[in-house]
Amino acid sequence: MSDNFPLRALHEVFSAIPDPRRRRGRRHPFPAILSLAFLGLVCRIREFATLQSWAAVHWELLQEPLGFNRRHPPHATTMSRALAQFSLADFQAAFGVWLLSLVDEEDLKVVAVDGKTACQGYEDGSPVHMLNVFAQRAKVVLAQWSVTGDKTNEPGERKLRLSSLLEDFPMIELLTGDAIFAQRPLAELLSGTTCDYLFQIKKNQGDMLDALETCFADRGEADAKEFDKKGVALKPVASGAIPRTPTTVETNCSSPTAASCSAWSVWSLSGGRKLFVM
Repeated sequence: MSDNFPLRALHEVFSAIPDPRRRRGRRHPFPAILSLAFLGLVCRIREFATLQSWAAVHWELLQEPLGFNRRHPPHATTMSRALAQFSLADFQAAFGVWLLSLVDEEDLKVVAVDGKTACQGYEDGSPVHMLNVFAQRAKVVLAQWSVTGDKTNEPGERKLRLSSLLEDFPMIELLTGDAIFAQRPLAELLSGTTCDYLFQIKKNQGDMLDALETCFADRGEADAKEFDKKGVALKPVASGAIPRTPTTVETNCSSPTAASCSAWSVWSLSGGRKLFVM
């Protein structure tokens, strides 16, 4: 595999996105412009004039792998006009294909769902709240969506996006999340898929928490415990039931939580069902 493989692969997947420009006056390939803009975002370049200058400095390295065929990078105005018309959904789909070309599918079997607020990003005067799907082993974000309102809307957004996520990444076998996702509608939706789930149970599900603590009172200590941000071990609690035999994935996580780790205790229940407990 050549050193330029990631760049070449990026150009190839973006070639599937329709070019929204008129044929007349095209000077630079549209997939090449998309690839350059993507690399600029990775480098935290947010202005097209800065992106043009950056590309000029690295043009010898970028030109051929990204698919450009001219001696100089595209002008800032050219990039701005081209990128104002393309489909964001097509871009996200192509980006997912590119990620799959770079990582091992084994590293995508366990993913975490978590919401974060962008302190420096604002929409209509309010901080932007994002829902992220993170593959711990691959160390990549597979998907990211803006959540309308505050974090209490995360489960609803997760329901809306679940089908497309599992369609784009069919290798996902276990979806983890914190207590906000431990809600019946989302659990029922996941039960109808091939993906297992692992959610924390806290006082927001008081009856279930009491039942689980009573059920496992004589089962002994779990192999993994939850830690708060100060590193103090909390009492282990049960999470989600799954219908088939699970595969425990080892982790070197120093502070395991439902949203960040993949090593859990498993006890057998009646009917051949399994229960992950942390």
